[in-house]
Amino acid sequence: MPNNADNSIYSEAIRWLYDIGCDEPLSFDKRSFHGLISRPFNSNDELSDRVISENINLENINNINSLKKFLLSKNFISDSNTIFYEGSTKADLMVIGDKPEDIILKNTKPFHGELEKLLDAMLKAIGFDKSNTYYTNLRCNPSKLDTNIDLELEIIKKQIFIVKPKIIIMFGAEATKLLTNTEDSIFKSRGRWYDIKIDDNLEPILGISMFHPRYILVHPESKKETWKDLKEVRSKFT
Repeated sequence: MPNNADNSIYSEAIRWLYDIGCDEPLSFDKRSFHGLISRPFNSNDELSDRVISENINLENINNINSLKKFLLSKNFISDSNTIFYEGSTKADLMVIGDKPEDIILKNTKPFHGELEKLLDAMLKAIGFDKSNTYYTNLRCNPSKLDTNIDLELEIIKKQIFIVKPKIIIMFGAEATKLLTNTEDSIFKSRGRWYDIKIDDNLEPILGISMFHPRYILVHPESKKETWKDLKEVRSKFT
């Protein structure tokens, strides 16, 4: 039997599906083709834990532990307790959110509280969770001409390079602008697919722009549009 936390996520997922008027069968058998990872989430599934000096080149980093040390050396995160990602570093799906609105939240995990609860329900509805999804978010704001924005882009690209997801969901206008080099508003980019170029030697990765869970909480009428986008994500794994 699933534990209480899992029960809560399932309840939220069912409520989510009810709210958007889902009328499709979504049994586990139906979802088995989404490539769910049977290995349970392990927060220590990163590789080596070697020491990173302050002048190491970001290009030489090839695992999440080393990347975290780099972020600390550049004061991009404040301390070793900062959670800049959650989920699996071997995920087929990556979700990238906009920078938190409140700067106090900058050192919390990518999605928390009601946002996390909603996002977990959204992904559960298409067969994904933290065992097969990598969660992260921006720490800078591209629209505010943040001086660290170039470094931000390289850090996000490095996470994509390490995880090597098959599909990326960009939650919000800022995440979309950063990775696609467009200036479109979220109302124009939402639902569009992009080829996200990470490296000259790598094939582009498919990415879709979607409303941020923060927006959905304030505008529940956007759930149907979001469900349409989620179904497209699901279809890409068939």
